[in-house]
Amino acid sequence: MKILALPNALKGSLSARQAGQIFIRTLNRHTVRVWPICDGGDGLLDFFKTLDAHAQTFFVTAKNAFLKNKRVPFLLLSDGKTAVLETAKICGLGGADKRELDPLGASSYGVGQVLLAAVKRGAKTIYVGLGGVATNDGGAGMAVACGARLLDKKERPILPGAQALLKLNQADLSLLRKNFKGIKIVGIADVTNPLLGPLGSARVFGPQKGATAPQVKILERALTTWANVLKKETGKEIAPVESAGAAGAIAAGLYGCFGAKLCLGAAELFKKANLEAQFKRADLIITCEGKLDKQTFYGKAPGLVLQLAQKHNKPVLFICGQAETSVLRRKNLPSLQIAALLDFAANEQDAKKHAANYLRRVCKSI
Repeated sequence: MKILALPNALKGSLSARQAGQIFIRTLNRHTVRVWPICDGGDGLLDFFKTLDAHAQTFFVTAKNAFLKNKRVPFLLLSDGKTAVLETAKICGLGGADKRELDPLGASSYGVGQVLLAAVKRGAKTIYVGLGGVATNDGGAGMAVACGARLLDKKERPILPGAQALLKLNQADLSLLRKNFKGIKIVGIADVTNPLLGPLGSARVFGPQKGATAPQVKILERALTTWANVLKKETGKEIAPVESAGAAGAIAAGLYGCFGAKLCLGAAELFKKANLEAQFKRADLIITCEGKLDKQTFYGKAPGLVLQLAQKHNKPVLFICGQAETSVLRRKNLPSLQIAALLDFAANEQDAKKHAANYLRRVCKSI
């Protein structure tokens, strides 16, 4: 049997690459093609490593969300001119201690440090994976690291973090523009949320980063100030741009300060790898993610797998940590089978801790 395995990360348990390795080892009695997928957040480096086997990984010291130094990777593809980085690996939420979370003070400064490092390595095009961060500063810290001067009414530099944006009066982007002249940046987002409003960065994602209800209101005001100052500086209307709220609104900073293109990850990446062509040759499609729920069908990579499988009339095995099967009642997916790791495990904690073992058990039944 020809199997096309397209694993997404099982957050908190296995990366897409790790899940893919399990598929290769346990399905070796079949002809298996494995391609780790993502939708712009975690897993973008693994996706491009699969796309370009000769891509080089470089490590640089950069600030995390809480301004502590750490070693973080970025890729330089074999053309020597294209770089790839993940915001989640620089100022990520995953692995952060809840006591460390600081939604008003956390900074995206490290993202700017890695962008500069990529340019120094010769990158002319940079793909930035947007998602899974502990910051909500709209990419202001990133801009400062790249040369921007963010000043208050007395022309003093503001402090790092989202709350400091309330004092922002002007943004001098002249050095940033000089440093990134001729550089194309593409932000790969995993959500379509705008910067502000009920579906904006602060209200939807702020609580995930530890923000209380009063802090969410502060974040909204701070990001509104950020958008207004950038509009005054650049003439761009940033707030309503699709996906501007991604990754603590780092997407907004990329768009406003760097002139980046923002795109929804799954469709863009599948097209870049020409993955749809591989559906036609497969007898079975396998995909996985941590949780199958309504979000799966709103731009997420596994949701696109289901769409393409249905288009080409291919059966799908969807392996997930847990499934909200109620969301499938209105979906016409007759060839879909679901295997939830939670059905094998004692509880959710057990399913996460021993996800690799349960994934192997599912594969051995194929």
